[in-house]
Amino acid sequence: MAHKFDLSQYAKIWDSKEGRLITSTILRDPEMLRSNFGFWKQKFLVDPNITPTDHEGIATFRSTMRKIETGTLGHLRAPMGDTILKERGNAAFYTGVIPDFTGDGFMETAETRLYKEKMYESFGNDASLIAGYTQDVLQPMVDGFNMTVSHMAAQLMSTGKINYQQGEGAQMRLLKADIPAENFLRAGAAVWTAAGCRILDQWRALVQKVNDMLGIEDGTIQWQLEITRNMWVNTVLKNAQVIEWVRYANSLNNVLLPANLEITTDMATKALASFEGLPQIVLIQEKQKDGTNGIVHGWDDNTAVLRPVGYAGYIRHTGILDEEVYKRFANNAVQFNFSKTESGLLTIMNSVIPSGNLKEWHTQPMYSCIPSLDEFLYHFIIDTATAGV
Repeated sequence: MAHKFDLSQYAKIWDSKEGRLITSTILRDPEMLRSNFGFWKQKFLVDPNITPTDHEGIATFRSTMRKIETGTLGHLRAPMGDTILKERGNAAFYTGVIPDFTGDGFMETAETRLYKEKMYESFGNDASLIAGYTQDVLQPMVDGFNMTVSHMAAQLMSTGKINYQQGEGAQMRLLKADIPAENFLRAGAAVWTAAGCRILDQWRALVQKVNDMLGIEDGTIQWQLEITRNMWVNTVLKNAQVIEWVRYANSLNNVLLPANLEITTDMATKALASFEGLPQIVLIQEKQKDGTNGIVHGWDDNTAVLRPVGYAGYIRHTGILDEEVYKRFANNAVQFNFSKTESGLLTIMNSVIPSGNLKEWHTQPMYSCIPSLDEFLYHFIIDTATAGV
């Protein structure tokens, strides 16, 4: 008995009624779809509010924050003397426009569909078709989304701006956070890779410098210093002062560890926790694959960031215009459905469209979002390859 292909779960993926549920089920199943390249999820929250679009379809967000206000020493005055009145500054803010992205889409022709129909009618099982579609179509689309947002997130955190030069579409400057000019700092007394750099002393001095710049007491803000894993392995773990401190911290009965000690991440982490005045050290690991340039990184190894512990900002997002327009004005000959994943940021559109005398089955990824830096007044970017204070 022949099995009807039109009743298979694979065929219904493109059905206007059942397709959304089937695709959404696949996208939610961690056994079928892996979540890779999720650097952005470690550093940013998804804005709970959808940014509205104007009459031209442009969505503009606003990032606002206030600096911690501290008092100053009092002013001597004569009895009944006037107070010195000063105007308080308003909250700092910057605005940005949310861009639209897509990725490589999927198209199945009538010839390919005929082959799959015959296979299904012969064996009556579409599990291999579903698995192939998941791994060959949906997985790359989800990976591409996470790579794109992670690349922008790493670039924004480490440079203060997003200059998107990847992909095969338009390449342009997308965003510049309003980080104060004085928040861009140098390495300190020596570049961090220098043989004689006392890197722990420079980190402690960096925290003190920033606290003084902000006019706050030590401990008011819990700071974290973010560096790439490459810098940690190739610079920090080989730094003479770090090795010296690890030997001291692990001494037993005043007997130091060997001078030629090759220290591990675990040893260094435990030892540095007892070095007074250091910020929390956080390692950055991110990489993406560009179709033209191969493996790329949004965060340069020579850049470090000092900022408050916690999330760096929000992923700003807006609705997908295609979904609204298709639901209202689609050609009656077109069949389509929309499914969402990745906290609702990524939309997958499945459609059946006429192509001449035949049909084509398409799957397209769409997302309209961008990271925003929302602690920008307390975000300090350090050029570790340039000495100076």
